[in-house]
Amino acid sequence: MFEEKNSSMSFITGLITGSVIGGLAALLYAPKSGREFRQDISDKKGELMDDAGLMYMNAKEKGSQILSDAKHKAESLLHEGKDKVDSLTGKTGDLVTEGKDKLNEGADKVKNALNSGVNAYNDEKNKLNKDDKNKSNYDDRNKPNKPNY
Repeated sequence: MFEEKNSSMSFITGLITGSVIGGLAALLYAPKSGREFRQDISDKKGELMDDAGLMYMNAKEKGSQILSDAKHKAESLLHEGKDKVDSLTGKTGDLVTEGKDKLNEGADKVKNALNSGVNAYNDEKNKLNKDDKNKSNYDDRNKPNKPNY
């Protein structure tokens, strides 16, 4: 089977090659004058140049389109990345603000507790001083008077 395909390909390749060589021989040995032959070559050259120009324009347009698509995709990715960074920055800012609020709240609780402790200490100290004064006045009243000599 491989040999059949191989021989078929060889036949087709030979057929195409023969057709090209035959066409070239016909052009070269055709009963045309040199002027007509040069005109035919010039016309073919013009056609080939037009075809090459069209292919160049198509390639340029496709390249431009590919470049434009790549640019839009890059801009989209950049915008998407920027949005994610902004989102993370916002969340971080929220966390920092929340942490500051909790820290301030805790500091206020500590200050209040400290003030309460100081006030309780001062109240107890004042009570003790008052009791000492009252006791001292009581003791002075109940002591016998001693003459001063």
